[in-house]
Amino acid sequence: MSWAAVAAGAGAVFAWAACCVLPMSLALAGLGLGGLSWVAGQRTWLTLAALGVIGMGWVLTWRRVRMCRLDSACAAPSRLGIGLLGAATVLVLLALIWQPIIEPWALALIRSAR
Repeated sequence: MSWAAVAAGAGAVFAWAACCVLPMSLALAGLGLGGLSWVAGQRTWLTLAALGVIGMGWVLTWRRVRMCRLDSACAAPSRLGIGLLGAATVLVLLALIWQPIIEPWALALIRSAR
């Protein structure tokens, strides 16, 4: 079994748990969203941590590309992997500019539509 299959399976289980099981179990425990409201205050450092992890992903990808140019037996990174890394980068950068730039503009647009 490859590590990619294990990671994909773990990701699917996590997505299932976050979508269905986690909200129901928190509601049954009486926590709801109020019990986890501290996560909203951690937005900045979580986004910066995600940017750091994605940056490390780009560094490892570039290292692999450079090593595979020297060694023909090496497998270059897949286009899908590079595309997903690019999409993750765009989403994290969007999250960084959302609150200071996009949100005030969008709220002003919504208020003016009334």
